Amino acid sequence: MRKLTILLIFIFTTSLVFAQNQRFTYEYSFKMDSLNKENVEKEIMNLDITKEGSNFYSALLISRDSLFKAQFERGKASQSMIFDMRKVKQTKVNFRVSKDYPNLETIYHTSISASNIALKEQNKINWTIIPETKTIEGFKVQKATTTFGGRNWIAWFTNDIQIQDGPYKFCGLPGLILSVGDDKGDHIFNLVGSKKLNYEPLIISSSMKEIFVTNEKFNQLWSEYKKDPAKNIRVMHSSSEMSETLFSDANGSPLTKRDLIKGKEQRAQESFKKNNNFIERELYK
Repeated sequence: MRKLTILLIFIFTTSLVFAQNQRFTYEYSFKMDSLNKENVEKEIMNLDITKEGSNFYSALLISRDSLFKAQFERGKASQSMIFDMRKVKQTKVNFRVSKDYPNLETIYHTSISASNIALKEQNKINWTIIPETKTIEGFKVQKATTTFGGRNWIAWFTNDIQIQDGPYKFCGLPGLILSVGDDKGDHIFNLVGSKKLNYEPLIISSSMKEIFVTNEKFNQLWSEYKKDPAKNIRVMHSSSEMSETLFSDANGSPLTKRDLIKGKEQRAQESFKKNNNFIERELYK
């Protein structure tokens, strides 16, 4: 039975104690369209762990932020940067989850319209640990279940890696969670690799101003965005001093304020139809 070779070095004796920074990589499979369940999206996600806490985010953000840093260091013109950014594959996942150790305080980072939102998890995840065991990539794992975010979840954790963390907001079990998914198979996280980091992991989006909100406020902002997805564009271009024609499209035709607003509304409505099966259905009512 093979093991993930890269994980052989991660055998710990005490929870949340480790000599250096580490990165665990998961494949996230998700079905965002509730009316088209055969369409399965996938994204590679990183769980970066330090002694202070962890960050869980799309691995594609590393490429994006590395490109930004390289461009700034070289002093290239902004136009050149825009050209290079078009070569970077866009992320399918727009959230990030951070946790502080040792209390495992969890914060969900995302954006609604033009605002960066941070939401602290109010309740700890309550697990039921079950005697059932099996093997994943050569590691003995044990089953645990919970109800969270309006879904029933099944997780498999290993005592061989005594880090009480896992993908997304999932944490608090005696060992690292190698696999977790809801009982409908709509959202599944599976560990696919790991490595030590000889440097401090990049805190994605840490420099961006965020608005901390409650669950109720989050629901309100999401509801308002669904009703008027172009509100921020309308407010931004409400000044009477601004020209009615703002940009040109790819064909050189003029784009007006009305064109921008209409385009934003159409794209948003198309997205709402295809993206309606969120991990936490209670958040996106």
